[in-house]
Formats: sequence, C-alpha cells, structure tokens
Amino acid sequence: MTTSGSGQALTSRDQVLVAHAAGMIARTGFSQDGFAKSLSQNLHRMAPEKASSKDVPDFDRLSLGDCTTFMRASATWSRRLCRWLSGEVDLPCWIEEAWVQSLTGEFQEHCLNELASRHGLTGARELDSDDNALGEFGQLVTKLGQTIQIGSEILADGRIDAGDLAKLPEFVDQLRAVEARCSGLRSHAEEVLEQQTMPAPPPALHQVN
Repeated sequence: MTTSGSGQALTSRDQVLVAHAAGMIARTGFSQDGFAKSLSQNLHRMAPEKASSKDVPDFDRLSLGDCTTFMRASATWSRRLCRWLSGEVDLPCWIEEAWVQSLTGEFQEHCLNELASRHGLTGARELDSDDNALGEFGQLVTKLGQTIQIGSEILADGRIDAGDLAKLPEFVDQLRAVEARCSGLRSHAEEVLEQQTMPAPPPALHQVN
C-alpha cells in the first residue's frame, strides 16, 4: 500500500484518502473493523439517505436486533472496505467526507492538508472561539518544534537533496501542518481586526414636528 509518507507521488484524490486510512490502521491500535464501523456511523450521520440507498449498514440499529444479522452485515461491509483499501474498487465520491471524518488525529490532519495542497490551498480550520485559538496556537508551537527538529537534520549539510528522501515526506507533512495552523490563526486575527475597525453606524435622525 502506498502511503503519503513513502515519498511516492499519489496521483488521485482517492489514493490520498486510502493511503492515510491504511497508514492509520497499520500504525495505530485503530483496527480495520473499527474504521469500518466509524465510517458507517459517519455516513449515516452526514448523509443518511445516501447511506441507506447504498446499503451502508446502520450498526446502531442492527445492534438492537439478532446477532446473526449484525455479524452478516458487518462481514459484508468489511469486505467492501477491503476492496476500497486494496484499490480493487475506486473510492466513490459520496463517501469521501465521511472517510476523512473517520480518520483520527494527525492522520486526519495530514490527509486534509495533502488534499488542500493539491489545489494550492491549506487545510486551515475556522476558529470560532478564543479557546480554540489558544489550543491552535499551542499546537502550532508544537508543530514548529517538530518542524525545526527534522528540518535541522535535513539541512545539517546545508542543502536538501536526494540524500534526504527518507525524511522529506515527514518534513513536508510538518510544514503543511504549520501552514494550516498559521493560516487559521491569521484568519481569526484578521476577523477580529475587521470587527474593531468597522466604522460606527451613523446616529439615527428623528424628525422634529
């Protein structure tokens, strides 16, 4: 399975999605069955009519019935997921958003950043409160530290070249994460500035009789 960290170019959007899911399953305790269940739940939450029309099992509902039906539906859904992960069947576009939401932690973040970068964008998230901004700034500081560390290793000889291929995918991921957090914080700061610099509305005029 080609992953975004392998240094090989991912030529399609669904390859990016599959690679990050496969990487998460291989490198964490999140099993393939766990991902399948999470994907099903997100599909029924985000697009219930589409999920039902495409025979996506609703495990919350099935858990209330008999065990045999639940296990049969689980096995069928797991086989569908295997075909997507193996590349045997292309990932359908209607499943993409729920697929990303089923990724966890940095796997979701790196997937969003990689998808955005394909269009010259960043994976910045909207910050709707000061608490979110503070948390985002804390993560920015952490990402900067990680970026500086790996960047220092790569640039120890003063250049970036073929000798750094093993470390470049991680370096790119860290740089994208920094870009996304900087972009989100900048947008939040700009919104506050705009709110404070907007001219006050003119006073209401009252007609004198």
